Amino acid sequence: MSSRPALKAVYGIWGEDRGKVQRATTRLRDRVASEGGMPPDLFDAGVDSAADVAAACETLSFGGTRLVIVANADAWRADDATVLVQYLAAPNPNTCLALVGEAPVTPKLLAAIEQAGETLHFGPDPKLKRGERPKWFAQHVVSECERAGGKIAIGLARTVVERVGEDAMTLTQEAFKLARAAGQTPVDKALVDALVVAHPDAKTYELADALTAGQGRRVFDLLDELSVGDNPSEPIVIQSGLARHFRTIAAAQALGTRASAERLGELTGVKGYPATKAIEQARSLPEGVGARCVACLAALELDLRVSSLSQLGRSSDDGRRFVLERAARELLEITKQ
Repeated sequence: MSSRPALKAVYGIWGEDRGKVQRATTRLRDRVASEGGMPPDLFDAGVDSAADVAAACETLSFGGTRLVIVANADAWRADDATVLVQYLAAPNPNTCLALVGEAPVTPKLLAAIEQAGETLHFGPDPKLKRGERPKWFAQHVVSECERAGGKIAIGLARTVVERVGEDAMTLTQEAFKLARAAGQTPVDKALVDALVVAHPDAKTYELADALTAGQGRRVFDLLDELSVGDNPSEPIVIQSGLARHFRTIAAAQALGTRASAERLGELTGVKGYPATKAIEQARSLPEGVGARCVACLAALELDLRVSSLSQLGRSSDDGRRFVLERAARELLEITKQ
């Protein structure tokens, strides 16, 4: 029986597929423990400095391999991570460092990880074009359904993604649920209709993504889908969802480099995927833009409720749609700055 390869000095474990990221991190913890290593030292890059992590890594170990795990490692900026880049040039042979996050760490730190250890990426390529991402998530549903012993056609998998949103962990749960319900038969449309409930904020996340990325055409395509699709949303409902999400983005920007899903959850009550998504979007925007978008959306609420503009057109629906689209243009202008 061949022995396992030796542990690397450092692992970069990241990606939007948080389920696989967690499983990879757990496997690393179990392996270190099975080889007589110490319980892990746990850090959070949203709270702890890279200098503190480097100091822990350099500490002598008298009980086997020292495992150091850093959550939210993508929270560090380039200057923050300099000391860790320096450490990885000559890492402690008795320490195994795991840098875990949803997004990749800074380029210099990523290069240092690849030089001294290994990167493990789970999820869609960050460079995928907007239109390619749904394909990855649909294939993820197919694969996870197969992992659970079931089978689903790619077309139905796309329907699941459209209803639930682009969150790999949630899609894994849906795939397992469908596989168990279907048993030995392939998942069919009736089962998807019966078991997969549309997430009310799924399109809101996509709309916020398009706004923060400055994708004007995508913004108005999504507004069309939300307004006239199979389950149309009232403009005030769209405004409410966006306002809630941009308030979370503004809070993440206020936390600055200390932002992590845990800290944001404590501050706003928003947890899990929505918190992670808000932090990702906050980092893509200039400082203060989140708060400006919140102000714009507050003005939109007033326009939808009391402005005479909302009464333009042949019906009140026409007027409210006009007000909503005008606010979308203003939001695109704000996020460009």
